[in-house]
Amino acid sequence: MRLNVVFMLLFATAVLAAELEFRPTFESCGVYFYTAQLRSCQISYREKGSEAWLPAFEPVFDRNYNACYRSSIVDLRENTEYEVRVEGSRIEPVSGSFRTWAEEVPIAREIIISPAEAADGVTISDKGSPDGYICYTAAPGTVISGEGRSEALLLDGAEYVVVRNLVLRGGNNSGIKLQNCRYVRVQNCEISEWCDAANWQLDRGSGRMRNAQGGTLWNKNGINIDRGCGQVIERCYIYDPALSANAWRYGHPDGPQGIAAWKPESTVIRYNDICGSSWRWWNDGIAGSGNFDLDGGLNRDADVYGNYIAFANDDAIELDGGQQNVRCFRNYFEHCFMGISVQGSMTGPSFVFENLIVHLGDEFGERSSAFKTADLWNGTYTASFFYHNTSFNPGGVLNMPENMQLVARNNILRKIKSPLRRFVKWDHSHNLVELPAGSADLLGEASFPDAEKGVFVLAADSPGIGAGTRIPGLNQTPPDIGVPRNLQLPLRPFALQLPQRRQVNFSVQAGQASAPQEVVVQAGAEPVSFTVRKSADDLWFEVEPQSANLQPGESLSLTVRVRPERMDRQVNYRGAFFLRTPEGWSRPVTVRAVTDFVKKDISSPDCLEFVLGSPYKQLPDGGVLLEGEEMVKFEFEHPADGYVYLLLEARAPGPIATHDSVWLGVNTETPEAYAPLTRISQDEFKLLRVGSHFLPAGKHYIMLKPRETIEAKRLFVTRDVTVFETR
Repeated sequence: MRLNVVFMLLFATAVLAAELEFRPTFESCGVYFYTAQLRSCQISYREKGSEAWLPAFEPVFDRNYNACYRSSIVDLRENTEYEVRVEGSRIEPVSGSFRTWAEEVPIAREIIISPAEAADGVTISDKGSPDGYICYTAAPGTVISGEGRSEALLLDGAEYVVVRNLVLRGGNNSGIKLQNCRYVRVQNCEISEWCDAANWQLDRGSGRMRNAQGGTLWNKNGINIDRGCGQVIERCYIYDPALSANAWRYGHPDGPQGIAAWKPESTVIRYNDICGSSWRWWNDGIAGSGNFDLDGGLNRDADVYGNYIAFANDDAIELDGGQQNVRCFRNYFEHCFMGISVQGSMTGPSFVFENLIVHLGDEFGERSSAFKTADLWNGTYTASFFYHNTSFNPGGVLNMPENMQLVARNNILRKIKSPLRRFVKWDHSHNLVELPAGSADLLGEASFPDAEKGVFVLAADSPGIGAGTRIPGLNQTPPDIGVPRNLQLPLRPFALQLPQRRQVNFSVQAGQASAPQEVVVQAGAEPVSFTVRKSADDLWFEVEPQSANLQPGESLSLTVRVRPERMDRQVNYRGAFFLRTPEGWSRPVTVRAVTDFVKKDISSPDCLEFVLGSPYKQLPDGGVLLEGEEMVKFEFEHPADGYVYLLLEARAPGPIATHDSVWLGVNTETPEAYAPLTRISQDEFKLLRVGSHFLPAGKHYIMLKPRETIEAKRLFVTRDVTVFETR
């Protein structure tokens, strides 16, 4: 909706035209005020018929991209009319109105997919209307198969369509693909087993999945959103892809993703469970394509809220791309290498608030930061806002690069890293950080008395209590720093509650497990029924009872126990189970266990070990000091065509540089490329990736020399990376 407005400048004869545009969703609205640059702009709103005007989020002006002020309004009521007022210097107030989306849509026709139709996959191209959607569903027990197809369900150019209560398995590329659709809703669908496992296998020399042509596993998605407008993904269970993504130690993760978006508009992704397992990992839980395009990723006017995402070897969620009024809030992210990425912010603004990011770590326990902002490729006037997020782990870091406008307030973090430059465009204040940050932030360690139970509410005597500052736009700003204490994440507005704990923890020593744990569930004001769901990989723990029907106010204790006889593969076991209702509402519970598993000796006929020595200086505690121009040559025999993986056992001798690295050459006397030693440690020797190469059978050699001063012990050349893997 656009409202054209003409007004006269005071003390001037020129006429300045302006436009006011609204892009509403269920609970939010993107606001666009197209105008020549003003010295200031304030946007306020109210529900129609009410008296008080409330502020929208801080507007951001972009003089390059459609020359306008952009802002978002959040915490709106569904199917409700609102009025907006824009005020600025030298202009008369400009006003307009909009209505938020309705939860329920009119259904003109219902189509029930038969088992025979489901067996060969389904394609939908129907076009309903705003007054009459077409609804697709299936009888209980029907499974839509993607065997031999690119996807199990293809929505191709569909409009005003609802698909609900479907079970989909398989698909070479995706479980569901939405291609150029408008106003399509995917509700309460269960998606698993996509990826065409028969055509892929793990290459043990590179640590990556490869097909017969040597290609890597890419763009395999539970749900793939390809352009379109007004699409909604809600209350879906996306789990157990047929394959797993590789970890960063083997290069950028390739593999399955829960949801992927390529340049849609007005997208809502809410109340979904996107969960892998200890053996099936996402690349990203929610991913975007076109990360550095003006309209890339989720593009514009998107809401991502109330989701649970776990087991990502890269990002829990990528917001990268346009980020034009893209909002990410009230989600629960855990067991991921990285939390929320906003690094490719090309137009903005994006708003990230009231999210919980805990237990950071990929399948090998390696982690990066809670927020990814590291890339220096962003829009000139873009901005990202971080409010009331809680990150409780050693990776709870927010990087403030010099080329983005970043505002961070009322967050709980371990550290804020800011460049020492005066011209940067960031502002952080009233954050609770463990390590020194800005003078306007609060230094201290948050105290969560029930963190072991998965309840990250500040203790009464914790730093951060009552220390928050008011956030215009969050018009119910909580007084404390971090996620509000009355918010159970992920946000799920339905009757089932977890009043005492949302996480259980176990240990296994000498084959004996710690005692079973109890999880209390309680119905609210309405009756509720649920079934326990979990990954097929999670046979190492059990939950009883498996289902229940609760009356209003009734409570029930679930018993969770681990099975030591099924826990002989790794040290750390991580999982989750879900209490899911027939309508797709759910509550997740985290399950974690630590065992006394010991990795067997790494000696293997497929692994060659070279101990570093002369001409380098020996270290008192073992290893050598790599420095200077001296090169070392390592010769080996490769028995068959295939990949070899190179690892260097190394550490940094002092403060870690931006790019600790070594020069490396394969079958050349002059090292020709440098290998960054990602995640090198100053405290301990670690096995670090320095290369992966496809080599023919025969004799080969490696040339190594330092690029910076590094301490190192051994170089490994292996055709089987799994000999080093300890999880």
